[in-house]
Amino acid sequence: MADGPNPFEDDLIENEFESPEKEKFLKTEPRESTDVTWDSIASKLLKDNYILTALELHTELVETGRELPRLRDYFSNPGNFERTKDDSPSPTLPRTSSVQTFDSLDFARYSDDGERQVDERVAVLEFELRKAHETVRSLRATLTMEAEKEMTTPEFTDTSQGMATDDVMRPMESRALNFLVNEYLLLNNYKLTSVTFSEENEQQDFEDWDDVGLNVARPPDLLSLFRDFGNHVMPVKETHNVSCETDIIDEQLEEMEMDWMDTKKQLEDRISDLEDEIQLYMQERDVLSEQVKILQIGPNRNIPNHSTPIAVKQDRSESVTSSISFSNISETATITDSEASYQPITDSEATSPQSDVNGADEDITIVTNGNMDDSLRLDDDFKTDVVDEAGGGHSVLEDRTVVDNSHNRKMAATFRQALQEVAFHVSHDNRIAAEVSKIGHSGGESVVTMLGRCLPHIVPNVLLAKREELIPLIICTAMLHSDSKERDQLLNILFNLIKKPDEDQRQMILTGCIAFAEHVGPTRLEAELLPQCWEQINHKYVERRLLVAEACGALSSYLPSEIRSSLLLSMLTQMLHEDKDEDVRESVVRSLGLLIGFICDNDKYSQGFELLHKALKDGSEKVLSAALHVLLPSFATWSYELGKLEHHLLHTILRELEDIEGCLSCCTNKYSSNNPGIIAAQRSSTYTNLPLDEHRFLLLLSQLQELVPFLFLSVLETGPYCDSLASVEHYQELDVCRFPDASCRLSDISIIIGDDRHLSNLVYLYEEYISQEWFESWDQLNWVVNNLIPRLLEISEGVGLSFNKVVGALCKLIQRICKTFGQSFTQNKIKPKFEELVNLPDNALDHQVNLGHTALTTCIIPVYSAGVLTCFNTEKEREYLGQFLKNVLFTLSFCRAPLDGLKAAFVELGSNPNNHELLLVVLWEGVVHTSPLVRATAASMFELLIKGIDDTLISTRVVPALVTLANDPEIPVRISTIPSVGAILENITNRRVLDRVYMQLQTFFDDPMYRDQHDMQVELIRTLARVGANTEPKFREECKYYCLITS
Repeated sequence: MADGPNPFEDDLIENEFESPEKEKFLKTEPRESTDVTWDSIASKLLKDNYILTALELHTELVETGRELPRLRDYFSNPGNFERTKDDSPSPTLPRTSSVQTFDSLDFARYSDDGERQVDERVAVLEFELRKAHETVRSLRATLTMEAEKEMTTPEFTDTSQGMATDDVMRPMESRALNFLVNEYLLLNNYKLTSVTFSEENEQQDFEDWDDVGLNVARPPDLLSLFRDFGNHVMPVKETHNVSCETDIIDEQLEEMEMDWMDTKKQLEDRISDLEDEIQLYMQERDVLSEQVKILQIGPNRNIPNHSTPIAVKQDRSESVTSSISFSNISETATITDSEASYQPITDSEATSPQSDVNGADEDITIVTNGNMDDSLRLDDDFKTDVVDEAGGGHSVLEDRTVVDNSHNRKMAATFRQALQEVAFHVSHDNRIAAEVSKIGHSGGESVVTMLGRCLPHIVPNVLLAKREELIPLIICTAMLHSDSKERDQLLNILFNLIKKPDEDQRQMILTGCIAFAEHVGPTRLEAELLPQCWEQINHKYVERRLLVAEACGALSSYLPSEIRSSLLLSMLTQMLHEDKDEDVRESVVRSLGLLIGFICDNDKYSQGFELLHKALKDGSEKVLSAALHVLLPSFATWSYELGKLEHHLLHTILRELEDIEGCLSCCTNKYSSNNPGIIAAQRSSTYTNLPLDEHRFLLLLSQLQELVPFLFLSVLETGPYCDSLASVEHYQELDVCRFPDASCRLSDISIIIGDDRHLSNLVYLYEEYISQEWFESWDQLNWVVNNLIPRLLEISEGVGLSFNKVVGALCKLIQRICKTFGQSFTQNKIKPKFEELVNLPDNALDHQVNLGHTALTTCIIPVYSAGVLTCFNTEKEREYLGQFLKNVLFTLSFCRAPLDGLKAAFVELGSNPNNHELLLVVLWEGVVHTSPLVRATAASMFELLIKGIDDTLISTRVVPALVTLANDPEIPVRISTIPSVGAILENITNRRVLDRVYMQLQTFFDDPMYRDQHDMQVELIRTLARVGANTEPKFREECKYYCLITS
């Protein structure tokens, strides 16, 4: 074979079938076929062991798309190239590194041509590489197909709701995720974690994505997958089928359409009118802009040998043609009435090269209706004034009417200017003349600037009584002036305008301050106006300090929240603590009430409460009134918003009342006893005559009265019925007498809520809810029932009956609570509390009442009678009141108990004329009673009614009852009538009544049976001493005579 042709030589392989021997060979094979095919050639090559040639042929056929099955099967079978021991080459022959290559072809390398051995080996290795790649691609394709089949099976199919929780991760997914996780760790510098992760997954190569095992595209990194997740997730929205009615009456549609058409037409007309106005304003703007250009050009041009024309205003009756000639240049400008504009000389014309070079004069020729000799009258608005700002007084004034016929005059502009200054001299030191000279070319802003300069000189020369006339001018100038220093000076003038401004003048200044605040905004208001207030906070004049205090309140709503709760609050706090004038403190308290209504910082609540406490302890009645009627309602609103009304504000006031009485124990524990009447009896003896600060006590009760509407609002707006407020179909009319009269506007509950309809509906639902036999209570109502009412009862028990004003204030407070909270609440919640005290057990009745240790001898009786039982003035309540008073009268009489509580009740009830008849009926029941104790008590009670009852009742009801009791068989009963008879002598002027009383007293004087009645004599003397000074002179003489006899 060494002598034969080398099958690995390319030239021989390429030219083998082109040689004559090949043609001869082909011709000598007529037995096979006349057509030579590629398959026969491949068979021949394989048969003759031309393996390399067959390989090259196979490669070229594959590249051209004509692959032969014979060659493909041959080269795809590794068994065709395996070697046996007999076929092993010589030891000196180099081998390839592959075990599945053409090792059997190594013998063919022993060719005469040794230079081709390297090339032949490279070709074999390239073939092996291509085969390996084909095998890998085939295996990956098979794996991918299997993976896709697994993913499409129902077991692993995702639903619209997401992956099932029991899905198992497949190996392919595990390798892919491991690769992405490792990549993320490396990119974010978690190297140690990446190394640990790689060691735990030794079976995977993290350097090559192909190790994952799929011929699919590599996904992006984890961060990209996370960011892109939201683009593929559709949120699940819950939907419901809703039906709506769309039937609308055709007439309504037509009416709505007509209304819409009318509205559309009106809007179109309005748009048209506005467009016309815009056109007019644009024309006016153009005219004004031309004027501004003229004013800017005129004073700045100073061209030698030229006269400076400014502008020519058109004549409204005829057209004017202005011809302006420069040396060899002639320009003509025609101004018509329809154009309504001005034609000024521009800067380019004034400084043209021709003007500079020729230096010729400017001649103004006015042609009016073709007449060259007529003069032109310049308008007053366009005079040329040159003001030297630095010198402050240099001006050039042109005559109002300019007639220029000097066409041939060669006069320089500087000479003309000097001539005018010499002929019409104005002093440079005259301030007013300098200001007047600036008016000609001043616009709106210049006017404001001029006012800023002039007002400081005007104000001192205005009479004090008329200086308030300057307030609008000062405020307007301060608002519009551009210089902050000038604004500060003007505002300082405003606050110092009047030495001692009275109330009306202060109102004018404050109104101006409010207008200033509305115009400039909170920033400038804080920076410019507040410092003026701060400077005057300690002014020696009270009127100035009043102005500062009132300004703080008036400006509070226009300042930022931070300034309100810091600077403004600090100023008012300082004035409240340090100012000694009560008028200033009153104004401060009113401003504090206004300020607290706008404070949003809840941390300032405690400071506000301290200021309220300080104001309510002030010794001035003015300050106290302002604190009660302005500051307290404002603070109560804030306290209610923060949920601190009951447990802080009201609790603090009640605690002060208890401290004044000296009872610090909790009222809840005191009312937990099974015998509340006995407990009240034990306390009554201690506190009946308790000394207390009456003024402070009355003030605290007044505070509670002011807070009752706010407490009711808290109960009203938190009830369970509020959920059904929207279901109230009709407006519920509110009874005008439903609530008691408010002491001030800020305590009116309709004003506090702000909506009468809302209030009426809430009251309707509230009454309906609590009128039920059983209802579920809520926290605010429980606080009133279980905390407020018991503590007020305890306070009432501790008040001494000698303090008539305190007793009256307690009655008014309880009555206000009952009227505000309604009849149902009073019947079901308040009356049972009082009944527990006044209804004593039978076994303790005689002993406790006799000692005066019961609620019947305390302030509970007047409070219950005048505060609870007379609230709603119904017939049933009047009957119950009369029966209650009878029972108390009889009980106290039988037990010989003190009558102070009953007398206090009669005094409070007697202050209302509507109760006189009821009281007389009660006393008449005592007059006709069988017990002398009861009759004696009734006789003494008449004294309390005589002062307030009219003469008719005195003559028809009181005097007959007293005469009957004066003739009673029992002496103690007769003695009990003497004080009442004396009261008639002291207060009644009716002659018939007085005569009857005189007769009865004369009986007491002259009857011998009374001479030995020491008690009778003492009572007569005491009564005569009391009433003698207020009786007629005749009776006084008789009294003297009786006293002499008895002595």
